[in-house]
Amino acid sequence: MAAWLVGINTLKIQPFKLPELGPHDVRIRMKAVGICGSDDHYLKTMRVADFIVKEPMVIGHECAGIMEEIGSEVKHLVPGDRVALEPGISCWRCESCKGGRYNLCPDMKFFATPPVHGSLANQVIRPQFGGIPS
Repeated sequence: MAAWLVGINTLKIQPFKLPELGPHDVRIRMKAVGICGSDDHYLKTMRVADFIVKEPMVIGHECAGIMEEIGSEVKHLVPGDRVALEPGISCWRCESCKGGRYNLCPDMKFFATPPVHGSLANQVIRPQFGGIPS
């Protein structure tokens, strides 16, 4: 289940089908999710700057939880680990990411920013935080 933004000032709790777990992904059971200014903007206007919600979207991007399942290539995490998630999802392949400056990734995406669903859900799938081993 997840909190879906379906229209201006309209949230619905509805089922949320997770994508398949990839070799570099983790599945996390959410324990806490914050609501911030961007979530409020999306709720009130269905947009933040140039990001427009055109179809239902799960909100929430500041979150923490417990590792439930890890992909076959994830080596530094184990089920049961407690984690706080960075809301930014970087590529871990560009020079900025490889150099430890993932915040400068030109392909950065964020939880709860179209077209990426957020984390106000029972569980989420997240690419491995900390990089994909080379």
